[in-house]
Amino acid sequence: MREELIEVCKGKQVQICSHWDTDGVCSAAIIYHLLLPYAKHIKTKTKGMPFLITAEDIDNEAEVIICTDIQPSEEICKKGRLIVYIDHHPIEDTTCFDIAVHDDSERSTTTLIYKKLMNNSKDPYVLFLTLAGYFGDGGKRDEIPEPLFSNAKESIPDMMQEQESHFSDGKFLEIERHVSALNAGKRHNWSGDVPLEMLKSINCHEPFTNIRHPLAVQLQQYKAMLKHDYNQTPEVKQVGKVDCVIITEPRNIQGVLAARLMKERPILVMNVMDEIIIGSLRVPKELDFDAGKFLESFNSEMKTFLGGGHKEAGGFTLNKDELELFLELLKNA
Repeated sequence: MREELIEVCKGKQVQICSHWDTDGVCSAAIIYHLLLPYAKHIKTKTKGMPFLITAEDIDNEAEVIICTDIQPSEEICKKGRLIVYIDHHPIEDTTCFDIAVHDDSERSTTTLIYKKLMNNSKDPYVLFLTLAGYFGDGGKRDEIPEPLFSNAKESIPDMMQEQESHFSDGKFLEIERHVSALNAGKRHNWSGDVPLEMLKSINCHEPFTNIRHPLAVQLQQYKAMLKHDYNQTPEVKQVGKVDCVIITEPRNIQGVLAARLMKERPILVMNVMDEIIIGSLRVPKELDFDAGKFLESFNSEMKTFLGGGHKEAGGFTLNKDELELFLELLKNA
């Protein structure tokens, strides 16, 4: 499959479209560096609102469109250009794509790419990007798949060092400390373009982790600016079987607030952005509750609702004028 992907991209204008979170930008960066020696030119696009690549996102000159960690719309698939779909999110049918690399049992798109396209590489930068995406999508230290774990211990031992947590009794791996910086772009300015451009322009992790690259400095500045936003305490109301919070914030902080405010029930944090609402759902891991499937159930119930995700975390968008309908549906869900 790796050879097939390279072959269809040789000498072509390629556009890589990805989700704007850490898994999305890291998976796009791996594919970018893989194809760079072969493609005529590569453009990139990150997106998250809505969670769908549409025709307006695609460059007119693109001959091959690659979607990583995000789905393309039906209109793109009907345009006659080569479509490559690389993702771990649930999808009903992948036969409409020219190449599909898909497995919804994978924790992240980066681990899927590592297994299916990178042949379990020992390249230090590939390993760093793979693990960053894995932890960005909620991967656990004691569940890192082999041979990813052993290869990382050998090739990037500095990133696999255990550190003592200052906030709990537990420990964390050094690489986990850098995930929030890669997410800072989408949280601060609703785009993953800054971290992706940085990951494209380097071929090892040190300029980022040592904060030597100008864009690494910019991401740290974003993090500092976001700290105040994370500390707010909005009102939490129970709607049906879930907790709900509605905020109106200029920054993309609903996911962080959901994780911080979560208690014994699933929690939805909805951020009202002009006429669009973007929401995050988080679920305590001990509950038998699938966040992604729960949100998907509303896709057919509402005209503007688009949602999905994983067992413990999901996201959605909808138009503001359907908020009251959504809240009513939540009461009976």
